[in-house]
Amino acid sequence: MKLNWSNPVMFPGQQSDEKICLVVREHWLVFFFRFLAWLLFAAILLLADWAINNYAPALKTDPYVNWVNLIKSVYLMLLVLGLLIILVMYYLNIQIITNERIVDITQDSLINRRISELHLSRIEDVTSEVTGLFGTFLDYGNVYVQTAGETERFVFSRVPSPASIEKMILDLYEKLPDSVKLKSGLEK
Repeated sequence: MKLNWSNPVMFPGQQSDEKICLVVREHWLVFFFRFLAWLLFAAILLLADWAINNYAPALKTDPYVNWVNLIKSVYLMLLVLGLLIILVMYYLNIQIITNERIVDITQDSLINRRISELHLSRIEDVTSEVTGLFGTFLDYGNVYVQTAGETERFVFSRVPSPASIEKMILDLYEKLPDSVKLKSGLEK
């Protein structure tokens, strides 16, 4: 495939004439809460050093110091791995809205990825939902796209500005030619 610099291919399966309208990830607050949970595990390492210094100074002498350092090193490696997994999962879980379809790329684990797509002509209903205190004040929530296919609903979980995403999807649906739209879809 020849690379077109005016419209570069940004995701697997993108058509040459397909234009990306929006790329959506979870709201930054979701990542922040996961990072706070990671910080709790990082604090355990600092707490362990403090506890050893104050309550078990014998662990800082031979032959125990080598075992303590080994355990701390393994814990630190797992801690860094956990942070990298949090970052990778946040970065790779995306929804892409184009002028022709919606593509949901879900990274379930480091070695398991699922890609689902929905052509805009198959849309039957689009709903946005904002719940909770954080969701209301920071404007994030879920967007549900009801389809006429096997997958009954596409869910954009905890995304920023769900009402504007809903409006964008509906506007893109309205721009489709009438011959392409489903008869049972969003027609009035």
